[in-house]
Amino acid sequence: MLVTDLFNQNQLSPHLSKQALFDLGVARQQAVPSRELAAYVPVDRNPLDLIAATESQMLPDLLALRHQRMSVSPFTFFRGTAELMEHDLAEQSHSGIQVIISGDAHVNNYGFYASPERKLLFGLNDFDEARIGNWEDDLKRLLVSTYLAGQSNGFLERDLLPILTNVTRTYRHGVKYANALTLPERFYFSYEIHDMMATIDRISDDQPHKISTILEKILKKSPQKNSEQVIAKLTTADEEGRRYFIEQAPRAKRVPQAIKDQLIRGYHRYLKNSREDVRVYLTNFTVDDVIRYAVGVGSFGTHCYLMLLSGNDGSHLVLQIKEALPLRASLTSLSSDRDLRLAQERSAGRRIVTAQKALQSASDPFLGASHFGHRSYYFRQFRDMKESIDVAKLDLESFGIYTATCAFLLAIAHFQSPTAPMIAGYLHHQKPVDDTLADWAVQYAGQVNRDYQIFINY
Repeated sequence: MLVTDLFNQNQLSPHLSKQALFDLGVARQQAVPSRELAAYVPVDRNPLDLIAATESQMLPDLLALRHQRMSVSPFTFFRGTAELMEHDLAEQSHSGIQVIISGDAHVNNYGFYASPERKLLFGLNDFDEARIGNWEDDLKRLLVSTYLAGQSNGFLERDLLPILTNVTRTYRHGVKYANALTLPERFYFSYEIHDMMATIDRISDDQPHKISTILEKILKKSPQKNSEQVIAKLTTADEEGRRYFIEQAPRAKRVPQAIKDQLIRGYHRYLKNSREDVRVYLTNFTVDDVIRYAVGVGSFGTHCYLMLLSGNDGSHLVLQIKEALPLRASLTSLSSDRDLRLAQERSAGRRIVTAQKALQSASDPFLGASHFGHRSYYFRQFRDMKESIDVAKLDLESFGIYTATCAFLLAIAHFQSPTAPMIAGYLHHQKPVDDTLADWAVQYAGQVNRDYQIFINY
């Protein structure tokens, strides 16, 4: 089986002027009108088959807990089954305008993280499904998640529909804003928290900004999240003072020595590919312990580990080593273990790392890819100033402002791709798409609810 390179960046090198790209986008709009883009095409597939294909590559002892997390609500089910929407989007109409996309831009995949200069930034923070794809795939996933999360919060449909409309409107405005920037302005766009507050003010029509209070609380709380806090919570010390992770199976589970040796070999391969300054910095540290540590909803069940490193001055660093599966759609078509190894050796980890660095204005300096044991992984610092807004605790007004902010940031992220001016051309004078894509999202949310019922009744 030939495994296609789904992250061939040559697709994004049109070598055309911005105006020429804009004109191509207008032409694409004429070829695939926005009303066609927003026309829902019903799907015919068994969700359990697609879920099983994904879970066949996961750890069996974690699947029961994974299913428990997915069963909480249609929204948590949606978060845990990116493969369903990825499959279904292939059945829908496409603009044909491809950029680097997150692939999983739902409302819970935006959050706060630290820049290398220790500033607090806000933006997309999950790239496991990142790929080169149609821009509208990200927007549609954001819209559907907005509706499902709003339902989970108890908001009425009549209140959610204007929010959905505003998400697309804000994305359009973000596209127009980004298209007017110069290339350097686009590249150096600031996601710093105070700049984001100004952005919220700019896009929220002078409404009362309750969400600013939430942001301020996070600003005070997030710097407390660092490796030393993780050390205090997840480790203990032996009689000689050497720290090691606390086992809390099945989520946190010690690994056999053979796996530990594999992880350390993978760590040394990661070091060889790291930034020079990071590689020099990490020579001050030695590996003390590793543990398998499951996280998230969609990622829960993958091979994921924490590595504890101690510095020569007694300080600590905790790295997360997270398995990078091939894209979910690829998993459904793999026919043998040999095919799986081949797909993974093409380095899903490198795909994720490349996309994250492209879509974020600044990334974790410890971010890097490696592979070992016929699996692809990426490394990053664990919980370093990372925080998210608890969407479930937002009132209707704050929820609307938050989702609009996500839409604006999504547009800015898409504009890191050279082909993005085509999006501006496609959406030029296309206000009706705000309502039609909202309708699409409501219809697809119905499909998610049907899939959820099949899942919980299985």
